[in-house]
Amino acid sequence: KIRRNALVEIVPISMGCLNRCTYCKTKHARGDLISYPPESLVSRVESVVREGVREVWLSSEDTGAYGKDIDVTLPKLLDDIVAAIPDGVMLRIGMTNPPHILEHMVEVARVLNHPRVFKFLHIPVQCASNKVLEDMKREYTRA
Repeated sequence: KIRRNALVEIVPISMGCLNRCTYCKTKHARGDLISYPPESLVSRVESVVREGVREVWLSSEDTGAYGKDIDVTLPKLLDDIVAAIPDGVMLRIGMTNPPHILEHMVEVARVLNHPRVFKFLHIPVQCASNKVLEDMKREYTRA
């Protein structure tokens, strides 16, 4: 495999989405959420680490929704991956929408405190009136 950066591997953990936001085409382009089995993800991480990768970036349209279709949680996947990476390799968690990550905030915060995990979480929130957020079909309000 040819990587843009030989030290970084971007690992998709799922594709698709659970949301139906009015402004977004992801659902139309990628369909419903399909999470990849945790065993295959851990195996891939182990394989790329053996190839010399030093950063693993987990990617998805919404990492917080990972596993909802296969009865697995994101924290469980993160724990499994962290256990599989040696010292000197760092894990980065990809973008997540507010409604799904809030379910796991305590567990994800625990994982973010691990020395092999970047202390970074990308959570996009739109700030508008509650009416606009409702029209957008966002699952949260300004409050």
